[in-house]
Amino acid sequence: MCLLVGISTALAQQTAGPALMPIPRKFATGNGMLPVGADFSIAVKTTSADSLLLRAVNRMQLALARKTGINFHQQRVGIHDKSDTATLLLQTELSKIPDIGCNESYTLSITAGHIVLKAPETAGALHGLQTLLQLLQKQNGEYFFPAIEISDKPRFAWRGLMIDVARHFIPLDVLQRNIEAMAIVKMNVLHLHLSDNEGFRIESKVFPQLQGSGSFGEYYTQAQIRDLVAFARDRGITIIPEFDMPGHSKSWFAGYPQLASAAGPYEPGPALDMPAGKPLNLGEIMKLVNTASFPTMDPSRESTYTFIDRFFGEMTALFPSRYIHIGADENNGMAWKNNPAIVSFMEQHKITDVHALQAYFVERVRKIVSAHHKTMIGWEELFSEHLSKEVVVQVWQNGNYVGRSLANGNPTLVSKGFYLDVFMPAYIHYNNADIRKLAGDGSGTSLLGGEAAQWTEMADKNNIETRIWPRAAAVAERLWSPATVNDPDDMYRRLDIVSAALDEAGLLHISNYEKALRMYTGGGDIAALKTFTDLLTPVKGYKKLFARLTSPTGALHQTSPLTEVSDIVFVDSDIKWKFRAAVNTYLKNKDAESEKIILDYLNSWRSNDDKIQTLLDTRRELAAVKEHARHLTAMAGIGLEALEYLKKGTQPPAEWVTEKINLLKGFDHPIAETELSVIPEIGSLVTQQPAALPGEFPMF
Repeated sequence: MCLLVGISTALAQQTAGPALMPIPRKFATGNGMLPVGADFSIAVKTTSADSLLLRAVNRMQLALARKTGINFHQQRVGIHDKSDTATLLLQTELSKIPDIGCNESYTLSITAGHIVLKAPETAGALHGLQTLLQLLQKQNGEYFFPAIEISDKPRFAWRGLMIDVARHFIPLDVLQRNIEAMAIVKMNVLHLHLSDNEGFRIESKVFPQLQGSGSFGEYYTQAQIRDLVAFARDRGITIIPEFDMPGHSKSWFAGYPQLASAAGPYEPGPALDMPAGKPLNLGEIMKLVNTASFPTMDPSRESTYTFIDRFFGEMTALFPSRYIHIGADENNGMAWKNNPAIVSFMEQHKITDVHALQAYFVERVRKIVSAHHKTMIGWEELFSEHLSKEVVVQVWQNGNYVGRSLANGNPTLVSKGFYLDVFMPAYIHYNNADIRKLAGDGSGTSLLGGEAAQWTEMADKNNIETRIWPRAAAVAERLWSPATVNDPDDMYRRLDIVSAALDEAGLLHISNYEKALRMYTGGGDIAALKTFTDLLTPVKGYKKLFARLTSPTGALHQTSPLTEVSDIVFVDSDIKWKFRAAVNTYLKNKDAESEKIILDYLNSWRSNDDKIQTLLDTRRELAAVKEHARHLTAMAGIGLEALEYLKKGTQPPAEWVTEKINLLKGFDHPIAETELSVIPEIGSLVTQQPAALPGEFPMF
């Protein structure tokens, strides 16, 4: 075998068949392959019975059978299947339920006659099985595994995905599909944001009005939570609950107003009612955020802590994880300042300001959490120099808190730069500066890892999978693979393959998009419409959310349908990246293959406007983006003109270049909170120079 020095270069050679994501720490490719036929068999050798591992092996065998269409002679892998002559021999040293910080390493050896997967613990074996499935390839109608040697382990122990189920309730089947997807890309933590102003999403038998008055009937029963925790555990994923306090707590007060700092009544919903019919600008919204009296728990009453203690006592029994998240974010303290009893409490206890009162509340809750044998996590706003060093700080907004938290000795998680709900392309998350600047794997510090975050003000059960995936796979790789794995072009090549694998495994990110297109066409053919919408992406940052909050007809409410084109298109256009790869390759090599790809795309875009013009007038949502369709036709024409100059090997006239670039600039603006994604690549054809990727985008 020949050890390949450049990992990304090695994978770039595997242009046919599946690619690995995340990329392993070390591997070497070899010559030859192991064919997969009906006699493919699996043996499992462990030092003690490992029913979790056996279930995972049988899921893998079933997935392999489905992918290949082969009916294996071995119907099911059992505890007595230990033969050394099996095609795949899986060996573990310690049968252990996967948990954060466990040994997740594994080695995988594939030769022409044998596969050996070894792992110190169960978690590593689960990861190795996912790697093996990704390695499956097909050639001349036959399936095989390529010869390879892999030695792998994660860069960070904590590789999470946060899903907000409070703003929009996310049903269990959607969560299960996300868990399956997480396992494929080796994520190991599902952080569920279970309560916020808009909804309380879990059954409490001790305080039944939490869900009774705080959920509008949309919540998980305790039995469902137990099943979900077990489902995730079987796939090596730990579920961590978040119950947001002292702010973001309006849904708590619907059933228990005595917890609040101000008199009710309350019902679940946004913290503030935006003025109807009066659009607000960014400055006015920020002023509201800083000065409004948001519903907040009363930290001055002992009864508040008694309630929290009893509630956590119930919840910690449902979640075996040693962590519990209390939120503690975005509390401006105005509700406390406006309550004379709380102000008096602060004076009596020599609490100087609302920041100190927040620290007081956090410490009181920490002691409760510790008494229930759990470790507390909170967003960066709970940080202070006096914060107990056992508390985990999750940084989401201000990157300075990463260094401050680590310097203070607090375990730290990074979500800044991993917020999926701000519509950034995958490479922005992949090049996360707050992770990139950390040397190695954070050894010697308290950096645990990070989490992608999907808030659901602008996502619901119908589009959340499209919002999270496949971009979350780029975050998963950033948290697993070595820091030296950082080529965005190769990442996108593999991301497209992983996206197809996720679709095959049952994720609905692609089918939900296509289902929305069929809604637009009334069930008719979507091919022409898809050619157009495949190139649209939502505006980046918080522009889309703010457009919703400042609608001329008044802010849209929580149950308003998410059916705009900006709600259904992918955040990252895979067609853009395929087109970009072809353009950059052609500019470098002038090869016939890339030229054909470019021509096929440009010709399809130029002729597509005529096919969809009538359709665009049949739906309000489509009519709103009609101008983009006209721009795309014009852009395709520009691209075809530019390609003629390139084919002839001549430089276009300077005035022609100026004219076309100015036209492209005129097309480069949002319409109905969507953008045309391929404008830079058309510009590359005009200037005959590759377009650099922006390092960042404005949030507002």
